[in-house]
Amino acid sequence: MKTKTRSDARFRVRVIGLDTALYERVRASLRGGPFHVTPSDPPIADDEPDLYIAHARDLDGIDGWRVPVIACGPPGLLRSAFLGGCVDYLREPWAPEELELRARAALGRAQRRFAFPWGTVSIEGLTLRTPRGVVTLSAQESKILRLLLRARGEPVPRAALACETWGSPGRASGRALDVHVASLRKKVRSVEVTAGRFIECIRGAGYMIP
Repeated sequence: MKTKTRSDARFRVRVIGLDTALYERVRASLRGGPFHVTPSDPPIADDEPDLYIAHARDLDGIDGWRVPVIACGPPGLLRSAFLGGCVDYLREPWAPEELELRARAALGRAQRRFAFPWGTVSIEGLTLRTPRGVVTLSAQESKILRLLLRARGEPVPRAALACETWGSPGRASGRALDVHVASLRKKVRSVEVTAGRFIECIRGAGYMIP
């Protein structure tokens, strides 16, 4: 029996604080995509969705760190909505196609979050966020970390990391890669002591994030 993966699963979308007409408009707008839309007012803590869509006045109590939130409402509430933690804002009037595109984009950004026993990290540009702090990566560190996270659970050969970082496998045998990995470990530990080494060295195979 084939195991269902995220690529063929439907994304769970919870709608909060919208009247019946607006809720039905949201549901109709997302009907053609990989979305399962349900109302949730207030948020249901024990059944976490993939995305919230909420009116801008109802952002209190929604954990935007764990689940992305798209707020909607009049232009005058845009600033307060972003300060309240939303990742995107739908200003009235909006078209069905706009909501679907914004929902897909928000989910795509959310997939840059990675869960570990000690917490969740996310990468945006050169910024690495953890539940206990934020660190800035170098361009090389960002490239190395992204590749290791994409291949999480599998060793990534030094040559592949060198190609990703410098465009050539020729630097795989030098110390530069090891220096960047050591710096990555140090930066993660600076905001999350319980992360341990974070990146493991697999003898003869490369580096890996378990």
